[in-house]
Amino acid sequence: MASQWRGPTGSRSSLPMSCRMARSAFHLLLVLLVMIGHCWGSLEAAQVNPALASSLRVSLDGAFAPFDVKGCPAAVLLSDGAMWLGVAGVSHGAAPVTPDMLFGVGSVTKNYVAPLVLQLAEEGVLTLDDTLSQWLPERPFIDPGVGIRQLLNQRSGLCNVTDSEKLWDDVLEDPAANWTPQRVLDEYVEEPCMEPVTGWHYSNTGFLLVGMIIEQATGTTVAEELRRRFFEPLGLNRTFFCGTERFFEETVLCHGWFDLDGDGIPDDVASHRETICDVLWTSAAIYATAEDLARWVDVLLRGGILSAEALEQMITPYSIVPGSGGVGYGLGVNLYGTEGIGHSGRTFGYLSLFLHLPQQGATVVVLINGDDARCLDTAASALTMAVIDPAK
Repeated sequence: MASQWRGPTGSRSSLPMSCRMARSAFHLLLVLLVMIGHCWGSLEAAQVNPALASSLRVSLDGAFAPFDVKGCPAAVLLSDGAMWLGVAGVSHGAAPVTPDMLFGVGSVTKNYVAPLVLQLAEEGVLTLDDTLSQWLPERPFIDPGVGIRQLLNQRSGLCNVTDSEKLWDDVLEDPAANWTPQRVLDEYVEEPCMEPVTGWHYSNTGFLLVGMIIEQATGTTVAEELRRRFFEPLGLNRTFFCGTERFFEETVLCHGWFDLDGDGIPDDVASHRETICDVLWTSAAIYATAEDLARWVDVLLRGGILSAEALEQMITPYSIVPGSGGVGYGLGVNLYGTEGIGHSGRTFGYLSLFLHLPQQGATVVVLINGDDARCLDTAASALTMAVIDPAK
């Protein structure tokens, strides 16, 4: 049981394709599968070039077909503002995936939380050099001298609390219990993996602590800050901080599928959604549509949220991700040289990935309501290559 709950919240959630890249994000993107047809649908914005729209549609269709995955929406936002939306497969039963369905984006949540912290730093509410001891009470196994910057760039030395088998054993045994981030940090954090700043280690623990600092510094909830600063002003009406926020009545949630009981058959995670969000909180609790996620990434990485200085801090590679072939890690983002900025997410029943291509000024988003990372990477690769070289 425990191992079934552990996997989706581990280090894979921070590495969109990076484990398969030799020197850049695009080594993987050159390896495409020979693909066959599958049930699909797409909605192309009128201003998208018809030839490119057709190429994207065929790419998603072919990438999705070879895998045993229920559903997959995708979005491609181009430099001129044109948006292509594609969908494949089903949510549950015979209900097709539709572009307005929300998916859990997992660790892509970090790409909303880090800019929030950077905004607070710009406003003088806190600094990235503030330490845990300046904001939070001491906890066992957590060095009070660790700074906010290290929490955001995964150099805190803290092990990943959501890798704890005991945590997920207890959650599965009593999902209705009060699963607060305080409880997770107080009861399930283990000894550090390394000394702070001495190396890179992916850790949801750090982002739970960041969430607590945000609430201490602002006197409000993370959900309120995200909605006031980002979701409402940008019109991201299909983006929610699950667990804290209530979904709008008209919101359509795509069913997520994951093998919860270890019998080899994917289970519908709907009944566990709120519990999972409560546990993962600021590390992985956002739900969004592919379109909303693409619009968010585009405005953020084009400089519409942060000052040029703050954005530069976010996309500076503070470390090289071990085993990635040279992929850098900034403040909540993976950095593929000058060619791409991205992140992936993995939570129970959902996978997500975005890749922003600065040279093309385009953003690619792929979501899946299952647990097959090969499908996620293949679809993202195919769509990215279609954007980079539309003639092929």
